[in-house]
Amino acid sequence: MANSSSFINPTSAGFGLGLRTEHYQDFLNHEQNVDWLEVITDNFLVEGGKPLQMLERFREKYNIAFHGVSMSIGSYNGLDLQYLQKVKKLADRFQPMWISDHMCWTHYHEHYLHDLYPLPYTQECADLLIQQITQAQDVLERQLVLENVSSYIRYSSSRTTEWEFLNYIAQQANCKLLLDVNNIYVSSVNHSFNPQDYLNGLDTQLIQQIHLAGHSHYGNYIVDTHDAPICEDVWSLYAKACNRFGAVSTMIERDANIPPLEELIQELDRARQIFAQSSINAPSQPLPATSLANHSGDWSPSNLVTSFSVQNNQDVFSEIVRGANLLKAPPQFDSKGQLDAQHGLAIYHNAYRARLVEVLADVFSHTRLFCGSDYFEQLAHLYVESHTPSARSLHFYGDFFADFLQQQHPDSPELYELAELEWSLRAVFFATDSAAWDIEKIQQHSPNPCLEQTSILQPFVKILHHQSNAWQIWKAIEADIEVPPAQVQDKTIAPCLYSILVWRQDNQPQFSTIDLSQALFLTQLRHENMSIAQLTERWLGAGQLSDANLLANWLQQWWSQQVLRFSPLDTSV
Repeated sequence: MANSSSFINPTSAGFGLGLRTEHYQDFLNHEQNVDWLEVITDNFLVEGGKPLQMLERFREKYNIAFHGVSMSIGSYNGLDLQYLQKVKKLADRFQPMWISDHMCWTHYHEHYLHDLYPLPYTQECADLLIQQITQAQDVLERQLVLENVSSYIRYSSSRTTEWEFLNYIAQQANCKLLLDVNNIYVSSVNHSFNPQDYLNGLDTQLIQQIHLAGHSHYGNYIVDTHDAPICEDVWSLYAKACNRFGAVSTMIERDANIPPLEELIQELDRARQIFAQSSINAPSQPLPATSLANHSGDWSPSNLVTSFSVQNNQDVFSEIVRGANLLKAPPQFDSKGQLDAQHGLAIYHNAYRARLVEVLADVFSHTRLFCGSDYFEQLAHLYVESHTPSARSLHFYGDFFADFLQQQHPDSPELYELAELEWSLRAVFFATDSAAWDIEKIQQHSPNPCLEQTSILQPFVKILHHQSNAWQIWKAIEADIEVPPAQVQDKTIAPCLYSILVWRQDNQPQFSTIDLSQALFLTQLRHENMSIAQLTERWLGAGQLSDANLLANWLQQWWSQQVLRFSPLDTSV
């Protein structure tokens, strides 16, 4: 475990907001009445580009806290140490006030499900969590803050209440808790418990942060959507939390239907007022440590459910979420409470698909408009059923979508090439930052080091060979003008209709058409790891470059576009 100096400061940071891209310019243009910002850690675990540069600017103006959604601290198959190292590297660079995530599991083996799945409240699960939280804190060299999640199912094997379970884990693992008041309210309605009991049962000295958010009410159950203003019942519960826990850093989350910043600041001001009117301003004495093994609660297990291990629960849950058809609720899940197990599992099952379809619609927005929203949604659902996310970040979901469209519509290259272009533009946005040869560096160093350098093409540069005029379709959709008719090249006449260069300049993805000879030169330059001088000599010898002025024009273009990686010491002899 890290030394105590690496642990969080218990002093309240005040009142903050979740940082969302819709409000970037507001925060940069003017100082806002916000004490701190919470950023989604996973959005910044990228190799380079604009996201990290923007985070640098926000860090200069505001204190920040990291909030993750992908640690999967409760996964039976263990922690991803490479992921934790990335989080640590990011934290070392930006020095957040603390790092938080969720007391849940989000993936099982190779299946990344991108939701916050609850855990059974058993001794076996507690032992797993304590071990993995301790391990994560050792890697991060920081104390974790873990959030209670809203839930739509309960496990038959649970032996205690959620709040007693959280107390026990935090005390034994020496971590802190992020108390989401909205999540408490959502779960209290869904599972028929008194939310005041939840607050009263928590050790006041374990609470590091509070979340406030909105939800969607469906009559006899609630879904935690984070897409609406905070309701009166949640404000009332927050007032009780202020009375119970005192000065705790509080922030408001809004993840969809993002309103103008002024509206969220008004909600934040209301949180300030509620806290100012609370009856105490300091936490009370901690509760004594508890033991789950000695607990005799309402959920005593029967002989039937004691065999439902953490592994078994996650295996079954994962199959239900990913399966094409919703299965009948198995005995692993408890049907007590307002929300029965079958309906609760349906919420998770459907949310998984809806989330991934929404990601595809966002990434491939031009493709969706081209083929029509209804048909695109059909295609997206087919893709989701056959492609479980293979990465923790949804930034990278959709990497095989263009190939999928080609399989579905082999005679419509304009469709799948449009998707390929959109994906390439997204990929270069998150690519590694790298210095580039430009006119200024050429003047400083002379052209020779550039011409002699190997591995010179920027790693994010992509070269596409298209049979269709997909790029013209993209331009028309982007400009909201009439889309031109599809043109398709007969491969028996020429290998492609257009060659396209995709790159990033000044943090913005770019593309342009290039002639086939330039595309072939760049492709060989990359794959054969040759310098420009070496490849030029080969082409001249083979008669592939008859006009020296053509290369000069290419060089001027590449220096202007900054597609050549600057590393003057990395040269061939």
